[in-house]
Amino acid sequence: MDKNCFCGNSLKYNDCCGAIHAATRKANTAEELMRSRYSAFVLADIDYILKTYASDKCPADQKEEILNWAKSVEWLGLEIISSEKGSETDSIGWVEFKASFKEDGQKQVMHERSLFKLESEAWVYVSGEVPEVTEKLKDNLPNRNDLCFCGSAKKYKKCCLQ
Repeated sequence: MDKNCFCGNSLKYNDCCGAIHAATRKANTAEELMRSRYSAFVLADIDYILKTYASDKCPADQKEEILNWAKSVEWLGLEIISSEKGSETDSIGWVEFKASFKEDGQKQVMHERSLFKLESEAWVYVSGEVPEVTEKLKDNLPNRNDLCFCGSAKKYKKCCLQ
């Protein structure tokens, strides 16, 4: 593929995540694995996504569900907010990111702080958590019965508040 990589790097896909997907090189950092997983979601490469889970966390029984969801959304972009540890000399690392997509015509953002670890000399995804809402953001959140700010057309209490 001769276009820029889906992960947001200025490299061509084949020189970036494509090389990792094709196993011509491995992800050397937790952030590189995060970026390659995002690109795999864009391409609906479910086998790569499942292969990059920690062995005790892999949801192989949800393969079809994950694949159908990845194909059903329009991926808009990846923003890496921060990386902590996860270098070539570490055994664990965290990457906080925002992945934007459209689902059923509504723009959505997945904001996650993901934990990665080295397993058999390869970075793998362990788990993710939604970062805590800062006090400044709390002041701007809607009331429970207001429409959710994410654009889902649901009440806040039935959507992002959960």
